[in-house]
Formats: sequence, C-alpha cells, structure tokens
Amino acid sequence: MHRLARLPILTSLRGYERSWLSRDLTAGVLIVALAIPLSMGMAELAGMPPVAGLYSCILPLVAYALFGSSRQLVVALDASTAAMLAAAVAPLAGGDPLRYAALAGGLTLLVGAVLLIAGIARLGLIADFLSEPVLLGYQAGLALVVVASQLPRMLGLTVDADATLERYFEILRGLGDIEPAAAAVGLATFATVVLLRRWRPAVPGALIALVAGALAVFVFDLEQRGVAALGRLPSGLPDLAVPDVALGDLQTLLPAAAAIALVAAADTLVSSRAFAVRGGYEVNANGDLIGLGAANVSSAVSGGITASASAARTAVAESVGSRSQVAGLTAAALMAAVLLFLTRPLAYVPVATLAAIVIAAVIRLIELPTLRTLWRVRRVEWAIAIAAAAGVVAIGVLEGVVIAMGLSLLDFLWRTTRPRDAVLGAVPGRAGYHDVARARGARTIPGVLVYRFGAPLFYANAERFRARVRTLVRRGDDTHLVVVDASTIPDIDVTAGRMLGELQEELAARGVRLVVAEALRDVR
Repeated sequence: MHRLARLPILTSLRGYERSWLSRDLTAGVLIVALAIPLSMGMAELAGMPPVAGLYSCILPLVAYALFGSSRQLVVALDASTAAMLAAAVAPLAGGDPLRYAALAGGLTLLVGAVLLIAGIARLGLIADFLSEPVLLGYQAGLALVVVASQLPRMLGLTVDADATLERYFEILRGLGDIEPAAAAVGLATFATVVLLRRWRPAVPGALIALVAGALAVFVFDLEQRGVAALGRLPSGLPDLAVPDVALGDLQTLLPAAAAIALVAAADTLVSSRAFAVRGGYEVNANGDLIGLGAANVSSAVSGGITASASAARTAVAESVGSRSQVAGLTAAALMAAVLLFLTRPLAYVPVATLAAIVIAAVIRLIELPTLRTLWRVRRVEWAIAIAAAAGVVAIGVLEGVVIAMGLSLLDFLWRTTRPRDAVLGAVPGRAGYHDVARARGARTIPGVLVYRFGAPLFYANAERFRARVRTLVRRGDDTHLVVVDASTIPDIDVTAGRMLGELQEELAARGVRLVVAEALRDVR
C-alpha cells in the first residue's frame, strides 16, 4: 500500500479540484478526435493494420497516466518511432503479415523493457546525448523518408523502389500514371488539414478530413473509381497476449529497440519538461522513462506498437485547460468505445486520406526557421543538422540514429577539446577580472598572465591547454607569474594533473611561477 501511495497519479489527484473535471473531459474528447486519424495513419506507416494504431491509444494512455510523472503528457504513435519500427521489422518479416505483427509486438516489448530498465537505473540523462541540432536534422531527414513512402499512396501510384532517393525519382517518373480520383482525395485531405491548422488550429482538421473522405467513398462509391479504402476493421477490444517471438529474433531486434528507446526518451523528456514549466509543476526524468516503458509494454501485450510523447495532442489538451492525467484516462475510455461501436464506418476511410494526414503531420518536423537560425548563429551546428538529415535519407532510418549519436559525440568532443578560453585583465572601477578581448577598458597586469579555461581539463585537451599557456607566455612582456582561473574547470583528470605539474616545472625553469586560483572543491 505504501508503494501504491507513491504513484504519480495519486500525488496529482490529491489536490484535484472539481472545476478541473470539465476541462479534463473536454481534453480527452479532443485527444481522441486527433488520435483516430493520426494513429491509424502512423500504424500504416509502421507497416501495421490501422486498427493497431487505435489499440495503441488505450492501455498505453492508462499506463503512462499511472506511472509517468507528467500530469499532462499524452503518449501516442509517433512518426519517428513508427518509421524506425518498419525499418527494423520489414527485413525480418519476409512479407509474412502475421510474422510482421509478431515482430512488431516483440520490438515494442523490448523498447518498453529498455525504457523501464533505464528509468529504474536512473538513467534519465541518456536523452541528453542527442543534441538539439542533431535531433532537428534527424527529424527533418525522417520527414523526407516518410513523405517518400506515403506520397505514392496519396496519389494512387505504385512505386517499387525501397531507397528514399530512388522512391522520389520513381514518383517523378510516374506522375503520368497518377490515379486522378485517389489523388484528388489525397490532395483535398492535405489541403484541409494544413489550411485548418494554419487558420483554425482549434478545429480537428485531420478528423474532419477523415470523416469527409469516408463519406465520399460511401456516398459516391469511389472504390469503383480507383480510390482504395481501408476495408473492414476488427471490432471489439484487443486480446491481451505476450508477442510470440523467438529468442533469436529478439536478440536481432535489440539494437533497434535501444535506438527507438533513445529517440522516444529524448522526445518525451523534452516535451515533459516543456509542459511542466508552463503548468508550474515538477517532473522526474526517471519517472517519465518508467511511465513510457510501461506504456510500451502495455501496448505490446494489447496489439499496439511503440508509443512516445505526442506534443501536438498534449498541446491541444493544454489549450482547453487540461490539468491532470484524467484527460488521458478519458481518452483511453473513449477510444475503447470507438473500437466497440464505430469500426464499421472506418472501413470506408480512403488510403489516400490516411497518407495525406501522415504527410501533413510529418512535414512539421522540418523546422526551417530553426535551421535558418542555426545558419545565422552557429554554422557548425547547422552543418551537423544537415549531415544528420542527409544520413537518414541516404543511408536509412535506423542507421541515421547511429549517425546522429556519432555527430552528437563528435560535437561534444570538439567543444570540450577546444573550449572558450580567455586572458583576463582588470577594468578600472569594476570588481574582478574580465576577458580583455570582450570587456571595454580591460588591461592585463604587467608581468602577470591570468588565464581562464572554460571546460573540464582532461586527457583530450591537456596538450592544447599546455600549448596555449606556452604561447601566451612567449607573447607576454617579462611574464613572471601565470594564474590559472580554475573557476570554470569542473574537473581535472590524472593526465591533466600530470601535465600541470610538468608545465609548472617547465615554467619555473624559465623563472615563471604557475599557480591555480578559484579551484572548485572537487578539483583541489
């Protein structure tokens, strides 16, 4: 009982106010209105039946509401993880739909296990290994991959190529073979979603387009005119079962599970923090990993696929005043009702409509204003973002994660081996010492070099530090004292410590004394 009392949802509900209920219920309705079209589309993107997307909106929402630390976050299918799942499972499935579904469930289960272990081991910092520019580039590349996979479905084309660039060339060559009726439905859907999102963001454009498309197919018998529809969907709640996957397949899928878990964790933790700041409450990164892990495990055993944070659905819920996990629980209950009573009308939804909804959703991942800002402010990070995007498009989605992580690591090493440093001087009338290159009126003390190094001092940058001090001493006039301002050096490893001792002896032989000032307690 004591452990149950520590569940995040119980902590949140202890201060629940009656006035919040109507807002949370309204938010739950809006979440489902968005979830029906998007989840079906993302399931198709993952190579799964559309109903699997609806299954992914019941138990995962309940699991995260119970175990996740965010009061408002909505978990759902995500384009990033859906595309990664398809890339990992398709080569192993061999075209067998039943095997594909089992492998997808097994991969989702592994993702949940990885996230649970990370949360229990307090590894919430793992998401920080993907920097914002790398994530920006990765998502932009992923959007281009998804558009290449969905555009033929939206236009009624048949494309045999697998590689993303080849698919774009095939689409261009096949423009004369477009199915007019399917293309009209797809383009109308895309225009509806984009225009309503631009001019009436509170209106669920995707749901309106989905209903309109289904009605058009039913009323005008568009299937006879070349518009493919989803066909009959199974009604009722999903059966609960552990995916039947061989141990060898699970071992093969484990690297993909780790990659998907990393991307899902990064997206979820960033979204959770952002909404918590706006809502005025605190979240726990490790608790969010546990909640997300529980959501994925519950999705795997209920016929669903990988779940991650949905910033769009969370933002919609927040816009109507959602204050607690009750919104997510309401959405789960409503989705169960949809599966029980409303699957027959969904059979008329055009495939082109779902493809257009997916394309309209993923193009938002290409954040051109942010890329332009990076170009103006820090072109190195812009280049990293472009390289990550190019890697995803040219090599593959899963390989793109490895490229993104590698670029993040290289960026980190570059920053720490070549950190900002400064020669410090005094400014008349101002306390302390200041960067002589930046502070107006700053002057060095004759014969004294005050040097600041802005990074941990370790084996990878120790020689650079030594060379920099040597150069500055040679440039100085009669330097007899070198003061290292260590206030911005949080750590010194054994290699760097030995280097400092050697440098001290070297300078002493020239009549120059080296001292370290303002060292942090852990460095002394």
